[in-house]
Amino acid sequence: MEEASGDGRMAPNGIGTVVVAWVLAVLAFGALLVWWPKLSGRGWRTMLGRAASQLVATLLVLVAVAATMNAENGWYADWSDIRGQVLGDAPPHGAQVTYGANPLQARRQPAAIAADHRAAETYATQRENWVPGKRSTPPSGGTYVHTTMPGPDGHPAKLTVWLPAAYFTQPHETFPVIEAFHGVPGTPDDFHRPVHLGAIISRLVARHELAPTIVVAPGYTPDGLDTECVDAPGMPMLTWLTKDVPAWVVAHLRARPDRGSWATIGYSAGGYCAALTAMHRPQQYGSMIVLGGYFHPIFNGRNPFGRNTPPSYDLMQVERTDPSPVAAWVQVALQDPVSGRVSERFAQRARAPMSVTTVEWRRVGHRFSVWISAMPLALEWLGQARASFRPGAAAD
Repeated sequence: MEEASGDGRMAPNGIGTVVVAWVLAVLAFGALLVWWPKLSGRGWRTMLGRAASQLVATLLVLVAVAATMNAENGWYADWSDIRGQVLGDAPPHGAQVTYGANPLQARRQPAAIAADHRAAETYATQRENWVPGKRSTPPSGGTYVHTTMPGPDGHPAKLTVWLPAAYFTQPHETFPVIEAFHGVPGTPDDFHRPVHLGAIISRLVARHELAPTIVVAPGYTPDGLDTECVDAPGMPMLTWLTKDVPAWVVAHLRARPDRGSWATIGYSAGGYCAALTAMHRPQQYGSMIVLGGYFHPIFNGRNPFGRNTPPSYDLMQVERTDPSPVAAWVQVALQDPVSGRVSERFAQRARAPMSVTTVEWRRVGHRFSVWISAMPLALEWLGQARASFRPGAAAD
């Protein structure tokens, strides 16, 4: 018999599961009230009975709360999804499929290499004076650096930077950059823990599947505000992310400035940001990776535009009317209620000059472990398809 899917009423995120969980919790507390007077003695049996009945009632309430939250957030889509998480099994996925243009970039262009040399000359002093680049003892596996830069509202904004080991062992080399976007709620530090993106990149570099790469994760939710990375009145976040952040990175780090050397990555709300930044400014970014993302802004709070969100932020429409010359890798988890079907439609509608490569996951929900399990595959694709991220690209 086939297991219930995430669309069924008795699936982990189904309404039937929530109702049954709350009915059992209420019945347990009712039974506790009825039987409590009979458990009022001082013997060890009655004390054990009181403890056990309280424990069962409390656990059933916690299960009911968890079922309700799962129904609202779609963390687990199927009972097999929960079983795999408990057993530590990686979620199964299908093969890669590409729509639209061919994402393969044969080699770095001469103009890109020339731009790299100009940036190295222009910012030589700033790059040399930035403290992490002057460590006397290079970290063996790369390092995270937490810093700030002027934000879009004039206040300091957080940046979490990952520098690969090669940044210290190859002091004259420059590196490609991934601009990374966390989910909401979240912070740039999430790419350090729990994501451990630097460790994922280090393993791929060791296997010669990805070139050593800088990661820059900007804070785009000042004071917890869900900006969805858009330019809103008084908060030009999109402009800051796509112009100011890359300019700061190139000026302070040995980062390559050309679009082929820049990619975005993000999960959940950060997946929308990764797509938005790359599609709105393809002259800065050549690639994007979207994990559990969506393609129109979903504000967790007040919409700064009211009911009149600019159509340019509807990326499905942008893809249809003015496709960007960007290579995308999009995770399609069909039973993810936030991103599943819309990601599938986004991929299937791709046309040149845009390229969308997808991998399909079945019976998984909207959560960290799913996105983290997809990152090595997505980054391996980046190392294969894009010249600057390909191992040995430094020699081009």
